[in-house]
Amino acid sequence: MLSSFASDTPSGDRWHPIARCPMNGPSRTWIPVMLLGALLSGCLSPLAMHRAVLQYDETVRQVEAEMLLLNIARARHGLPIHFTGVSSVAATFDFRTQAGFGAQLFENGGPVFAKNFYTLNLGASVAENPTIGIVPIQGEEFTKRILTPIDEAKFDFLMTQGIEPAIIVRLLARGIAVEEGERRAFFLNLPHRRNEYAEFRRRVLHLSALNLARHLHVGPIEYEEPWPLPLDHPLTTQAFAKGYRWITDEAGGASQLSRRVIGRIAVTNYPLSSLSNEERQRLQQKAERHAGNYVLVDVRPGHPGGDYPWHGQIKLRSFNAIVHFVARGIADEPEFEVNRHSRTGPVLRNPDTTLKVYESSSPQFPAAFSITLEDRWYAVGRNGTPPEEESERAWNREAFAVLAQLYQMTVTDVGRVLTPPITIAK
Repeated sequence: MLSSFASDTPSGDRWHPIARCPMNGPSRTWIPVMLLGALLSGCLSPLAMHRAVLQYDETVRQVEAEMLLLNIARARHGLPIHFTGVSSVAATFDFRTQAGFGAQLFENGGPVFAKNFYTLNLGASVAENPTIGIVPIQGEEFTKRILTPIDEAKFDFLMTQGIEPAIIVRLLARGIAVEEGERRAFFLNLPHRRNEYAEFRRRVLHLSALNLARHLHVGPIEYEEPWPLPLDHPLTTQAFAKGYRWITDEAGGASQLSRRVIGRIAVTNYPLSSLSNEERQRLQQKAERHAGNYVLVDVRPGHPGGDYPWHGQIKLRSFNAIVHFVARGIADEPEFEVNRHSRTGPVLRNPDTTLKVYESSSPQFPAAFSITLEDRWYAVGRNGTPPEEESERAWNREAFAVLAQLYQMTVTDVGRVLTPPITIAK
C-alpha cells in the first residue's frame, strides 16, 4: 500500500529543493516541516530586501554619474546636453515556500526486506518584479536653472562642507575682479587668456593657502540696522512687528530700536565679527552693488595673507557653463601649470586640470565611471596610476563629486517635472 501527504504553496519562478531526507517510524510528524518552511521564508525576506535596496541605490548612483559624464562628452563634441532622471523605483517581491511529506508503508506479508519509508521535501523561491520610472528633464524651468548663474548661497553651502576652496572656485567661477582704488581689473578663468588665467589661478591658490592655515573666513555679513524713524513717529509702534528690538549701542549709551540683518556672503582673511557695526554695513553696501552671482572678497593688509591683498569679487557662472568648461579642457582648451605667488603660503594640491576627463579610442584603463560617444571613450577616476599621483586622483574624485552636487542643487526635482514619465517593467 502506498500513502502520502503533502502541503504545498504555489511555487515561484525559481524553486530550490532544500532537503529530501528519509525518516523512519510513524511517530515522526510533518507539522515541523511547515514551521521550518515558514521560518525559511521569513529569513529570505529581509535578506532579499537588504540586497535589493543597496543594489538599486548603487545603480541609480552609477546612472547619474555616467549621465553627467555623458553630457560632458556631448559638450566636447558640440552636441546639446540633455538629462534623464530616475523618478521612482518600485520593486515587488514574491516569497514562496514549498514543503512536502511522503510515506511508503508495507503491510504484514509484504516483501521480506521491506521497511516503512518516509520522505521530506522542502523548498523556497524569491521572485522580484521591479518597475522603474524615468523622466526626461526638460522644459523652460529646467533650462533656466542650468543657464542661470549659480548664486552665492550655493557657493557658501559648498564652502562650509570642508571642500578645498580651489576646487570650488575653479569649477564655479567665470572669473575674478580685483579692485585697487578706482581701478578694477577682471581676470577670466579661461586658459586661452593665459595672463588672465594665470592671475586667476594665483589668487585662488592664495585662498587655499589661507584656508590651510585656518585664516580663511566665509559667511554672511551680519550687522545691526537701526530704526530709521524718530521714536515719536506714528509708525514706530509697528517696529516690533517688523523684527526690531531694543538694544544698547556698542559705546554703552542709550538704548535704541534695531534689528539684526543677515546680508551677503563675504570671503575674508579676518573674522567679520572683529569689525564695527558701521564697517560691516559699509561692506554690505559694497556687496549689494553687484548681482547675486558675485561673491565679495576682502583680503586686507594687517591680517594673515594680507601682504597679497585682494578686494573684489568672484563671479560665478552657470551649471551649463561649468560643463562646457570641463569639456573644453579635455583637448580644445587644456589648462596648464600655474605656480603660487611668492607671497602665498603653502598649499596641499595644485593640479593643472580642474577636473580631468580621460579621452581615448578604447577603454585602456579601469575607471570609476566611463561612457562611450562618437566612437570615443571618456572616463573619470582613473585607477592604477603611480602612488605619487594619488593626490591628483583624490582631487579629481572630489571635483567630480562637487560637480554632481551642483547638478543635484540645480536640476529640477524630477518628482515635479511635468513631462510624462517613462515606465519600464521587468
